[in-house]
Amino acid sequence: MKIKGSSISLNDIKFHSKIGLYDFEKQEGNDFIVNISVQVDDLRYDDKISSTVDYGNIFDIINSEMGKECNLIETVAHTISSRIHSEIKSVNNCKLEIIKLKPPIEGDVGSSSFFLETTK
Repeated sequence: MKIKGSSISLNDIKFHSKIGLYDFEKQEGNDFIVNISVQVDDLRYDDKISSTVDYGNIFDIINSEMGKECNLIETVAHTISSRIHSEIKSVNNCKLEIIKLKPPIEGDVGSSSFFLETTK
């Protein structure tokens, strides 16, 4: 059997973060959802955590960056992706989506989002 590719995903990670342009967003914060999928190289299917990507490490990176004050979700997404490529060497592709619930714009808008895909 030949393996064409493999990926590890975390979905619907919820955060209340101080990311946004406006002062009230930095004071009150906003609700966000993060989805991530990383494609990995050289997995060994031997049932050991050391042979794969520990998604706890992925979560820790996301949690750290979502806890920082920032103006744009684009900036946060780029920083998360950069850290994942830097700190988890077996990741060769990262697909990341940050969804901002109830963006502060006129109209009935449930969410806005930014999607970033990066490679080594």
